[in-house]
Amino acid sequence: MGDCLTVKGSDLKLESGIGLITARPPQGTVRNYFNYFTEIEEEFVRRRGSHLLVSPLDWSLIETWKQRGIPLRVALRGITQSFDSYDKNVRRGRKVNSLFYCQQAVEEAFQQYREAHTGANPEGGAEVEKRAADQAPAASPLAPDSLRYALHEQREAMSRLSLESVDDWVLAEAFNRAARRLSEIIQDLNPSVGSMEQLDADLGLIEAFLLEALRQHAGETELARLRQQGDQELKPYRKGMEPEIYDQTLNNWMARKLREQYRVPRLSLFYL
Repeated sequence: MGDCLTVKGSDLKLESGIGLITARPPQGTVRNYFNYFTEIEEEFVRRRGSHLLVSPLDWSLIETWKQRGIPLRVALRGITQSFDSYDKNVRRGRKVNSLFYCQQAVEEAFQQYREAHTGANPEGGAEVEKRAADQAPAASPLAPDSLRYALHEQREAMSRLSLESVDDWVLAEAFNRAARRLSEIIQDLNPSVGSMEQLDADLGLIEAFLLEALRQHAGETELARLRQQGDQELKPYRKGMEPEIYDQTLNNWMARKLREQYRVPRLSLFYL
């Protein structure tokens, strides 16, 4: 494959990632349909006052917030309240170096949000509002050519991983299944606003069975090692987290580490 591929007049440049090829959308393509992660990251960096991007551990926390259905605006509200309190503390000392500093305020903001919506919108309006806030496009759906190309690249990555795992039936079959499912998605692709949520759900199902295959292949010993490492990294923040939120964040961190080890790309629309 060359350095550049032209699709209907738009240049799609290729970049090398951890052994895989990923697409860079054509110039002028709208922002990613799912902007939950980037909005939170940008607000954290802006309020912190220096260019320190969130860590992989912080991203695991953001993923936990999203999985729990915390709307983007509520998460941002909690971050704002955290830094407002921090700025008022004249004896604050050290800088905020982790998004975990905002965890308690985000939880409080989410609790207030749920209490405010209890009994409201009986026809499901609150749930629709929450989904719209979490997954609203910046302006329009992803450019069809860019989305199709990105999915094609992910399918090719799965095919390559299947061939590389030919001596391990569990991994080879999982990657082959993922490639077949992605082929079906590409064939039926209809990148409209209304179909984006369902498309991301389909990609999420593929990610789920891939992650299960990675866990099975890694084995109990490796999973125990990863859990111990994750516990050590999360230890400074555990006291201020509810047990179920801590477990979910730890599981997200472990999943991220497994994907890195096996060079498996994310399939969610956010990562395309």
